[in-house]
Amino acid sequence: MNENIIFVAGSHAEKRDNISPADGIYRTLDGGENWTLVKQTPYLRGKEGIHFAFDKGSSNENQTRVIYAGTHMDGLLKSSDGGTTWKYLGLKGIRIFDVKINPKAPSRLIVATQDGFYVIEDGGNRIGKLYSKGLPRIDLPITSIGLDESNPNVIYAAARKAGVYRSDDGGKTFYQINKELAKDIDYNQVSVCSSDSRYIYVSLDRHGGLNPLWSNDGGKTLNKPFTLDAKERSLIKGRFFSAPIAIHPKNCQVALTSANGADRIIKTTDGGKTWNYSNSGYRGGRMGIGKSSLTFSKNSKKMIFFLIDFGPALTVDGGETFQMLDIPRLGAKTTPVGAASPGSDIIVTAIGEWGKQTLAFSNDGGKKWKVIPGTEDNYKLIVFHPQKPDIIYAQGLISKDNGITWKKLSEKIYAVFRGNGNIVYSISEIGKNKSIIKRSNDQGETWKTPYPELPIEMKAINEIDVDPLNPDRIYIASNAGFYIFDGKRWIKKDEESGLSKDYFGLISFKCVAVDPMHPEVVYTGRWAPGKGHSNGIFRSTDYGKTWQNISYNLGDITIWSVSVSPHDGTVYIGSSHGTWKLPPPY
Repeated sequence: MNENIIFVAGSHAEKRDNISPADGIYRTLDGGENWTLVKQTPYLRGKEGIHFAFDKGSSNENQTRVIYAGTHMDGLLKSSDGGTTWKYLGLKGIRIFDVKINPKAPSRLIVATQDGFYVIEDGGNRIGKLYSKGLPRIDLPITSIGLDESNPNVIYAAARKAGVYRSDDGGKTFYQINKELAKDIDYNQVSVCSSDSRYIYVSLDRHGGLNPLWSNDGGKTLNKPFTLDAKERSLIKGRFFSAPIAIHPKNCQVALTSANGADRIIKTTDGGKTWNYSNSGYRGGRMGIGKSSLTFSKNSKKMIFFLIDFGPALTVDGGETFQMLDIPRLGAKTTPVGAASPGSDIIVTAIGEWGKQTLAFSNDGGKKWKVIPGTEDNYKLIVFHPQKPDIIYAQGLISKDNGITWKKLSEKIYAVFRGNGNIVYSISEIGKNKSIIKRSNDQGETWKTPYPELPIEMKAINEIDVDPLNPDRIYIASNAGFYIFDGKRWIKKDEESGLSKDYFGLISFKCVAVDPMHPEVVYTGRWAPGKGHSNGIFRSTDYGKTWQNISYNLGDITIWSVSVSPHDGTVYIGSSHGTWKLPPPY
């Protein structure tokens, strides 16, 4: 009834089975410009159906009044005032995957849960288990359901590896409709066209597989699409996780779905036979670690973005277009950091999963790669020596022959002084809530402790950067605050300097970067681990004495990395909502 009113079941859990205080039902009344948490309730990460059902008969000119919401721990909820307040109906403790209203009898609902089907009668006053025949078992998890609006006795059910099922008698009996298809795939979502129920789409959880499946005969045949990128406009090929499919209410040939990862929306206009990229530009995978998640070259327009989950993305025209560098899959294709030689085609990155990667080396600009065995670590820094490009630092390793051979260092390197690349920095734990910054003047061969201890634990430190002209001016972004060493002592910066608390009352810092041309300009990115979006990106133009929030049009957002161009001072930030850039303040 109102396209500006949208509901979202939001989860901010870092892991699949975790919950967060930010979880709950969110509502916007202005098309997404502003959001309000209208009901705090836990949601877990998952690939499921639609958690909301709207009673069209309760609609007025402005909105639908009666709304049902399936939750993951608090059961089935109902709102009678358009989502402002909610009351509990039942099924507490049962994870609800999908909710559908019977189009012929709006007071009757069918609910898909972790242990099968439930039928809700009389608007929620009566709840009963639906004991269906034909399913492998009565408590089979059903992740998504689709109803034939012209004949609600026809029900489709997606049940992960158990397959896709159809019922013609209101759910009393089911029969499988994917018998000829693969059995080792999760069939997660099923959608039925409201104007012609012969058209259905099924979304699979499959790396790179051709799906959604489509049918124009009510599921008698399920077909794969020919392509997910017919016009070859997408940066990333194939599909990642499954996602629900939105079918045009009047034209079953038209549908939208997410290909997941890199904010990629795809669209079909021929009933699922072919799909096309349907975004308005590159949004990007996440540059998720720090400064060395982006590497610059002598050519100001050439950059490599090292992305979580997707690998390196190369641009040679300043970000107008990108191409993916084809790297080997080592469990996954996460490349948290990397570096490219300023004077050759040598690239070094770390490939693997979120918590562990292995070094890989290319000497032809990323066309071919050599994996370096025995180099497993959780990498946060890879950088070429700024004066001697045959030397490469890769956290706890060093190469002095352009990456051909590697030597283990006694300490891991977390920062390099740009003015003299022989000077490098490390961190050590020295007691409870105490750590110390170590410095080496000889490429990590020997170490000294010239700086006083820090009153924070080592694991709280997320990134270090150093003034490019002064090796004793050090900046630290940590979960326990922002610290500056001014040559004499550590100074903690807080609200008095302009680093305001975020929505959650936190002052936590994920990343820091000093402008290599104007060291008085310093950037730091904020995050709120396990909570939600923090308050974005801050900038100082006086060596960190005072700070200003420069998030501008981004609003509240988590900043995962900050990198500054050595050519013109443009600052690039990595986020879960793509890569963004801003001109310098000079």
